[in-house]
Amino acid sequence: MEITRRTDYAIRMLMALASEEDCPVSVRVLAEKDAVPYAFARAVQRDLVAADIVTATRGAAGGLCLSRPAADITLLDIVTATQGAPSVAVCSKDPAWCARSGSCTAHRVWCEADAMFREFLGSRTLEGLVSNDRK
Repeated sequence: MEITRRTDYAIRMLMALASEEDCPVSVRVLAEKDAVPYAFARAVQRDLVAADIVTATRGAAGGLCLSRPAADITLLDIVTATQGAPSVAVCSKDPAWCARSGSCTAHRVWCEADAMFREFLGSRTLEGLVSNDRK
């Protein structure tokens, strides 16, 4: 599993948003703060709104707000919102992809790796990233 640029940008934008005292924060400000191309930031915004990680307010004073506390937003939430459910192999995400998935020893290993990875990402929060960044 590779973390995409889209996910990296989403994490950087969310860390900047979580660090802000006032809300909403414009997408342009978030993009500029972490050198994210504005057009890309707008696309990431749509993913994050659709996943209910942020809320968006339109207008001159509009922008983004976290939809819940940073402590309740996990890296798994962000990865899933921006690139789908994390998986190390196609067969572990879609068993129908391979006819051997029910009897393949490697398939079981990939499924276990997926579970461990999801558990790990689910145990790391946006708040933890922001607090580590301040140290």
